[in-house]
Amino acid sequence: MRPTHKIMALFAMLCLSLNAWAQFDDDYNVEEWSLDEEEEAPKPQHKEYKNAVFLQYSPSRYKVSDDSRVRFNEFLLGYNRIIQVVEEKPYFVEAGASVKFSWTKNTMDARLITFRVPVNVLYKIYPWKEKDYAIAPFAGASVRVIAMAHDCASHTNLCGSNGWGRFQVAWQAGVRLYLNRYFLGFSYSRDFRDTSKFPCVRECGVHFGYSF
Repeated sequence: MRPTHKIMALFAMLCLSLNAWAQFDDDYNVEEWSLDEEEEAPKPQHKEYKNAVFLQYSPSRYKVSDDSRVRFNEFLLGYNRIIQVVEEKPYFVEAGASVKFSWTKNTMDARLITFRVPVNVLYKIYPWKEKDYAIAPFAGASVRVIAMAHDCASHTNLCGSNGWGRFQVAWQAGVRLYLNRYFLGFSYSRDFRDTSKFPCVRECGVHFGYSF
């Protein structure tokens, strides 16, 4: 075979091999048969709501003097604004306002209307990644203002010049169970110790709410 014919034959074989390799590369992309085929599943993004309304029942004890304590029944209607403070982490600060209606016929016949402004820090624990169910412990402080305190028996204002103080600061702590938009919570609240002010309130509460 002449040298020219040998060169042409080698060139033809080279073209055929390149064509075969191109077909193989189209059918089997390197990325497809890579050993790293498994991709990490995306983490679920739980729905976090920014607002909540709730209703609370609170059997409470009011210390109205150095040697006198009165038990009250109380209903509270409240609103909270929830702010996520750490991106992609379930850490929150909630601030809101509530109005509380209190009454007793124990040792006195009294009616109260109280406004309260709480601020809490809250952390959500999600037991199941695929469901919006969470357990959320919380703690914080609140300012209380007694708008009306009336003694029905004597028809007097309990917050008179020598009566109860209208303003007080308290701390609170509790835990909530979130079921999607709904939540059920338990809490305990107590005024910071101040012997110069009455009443001093201890409050146990259970509340049910809705997030939106």
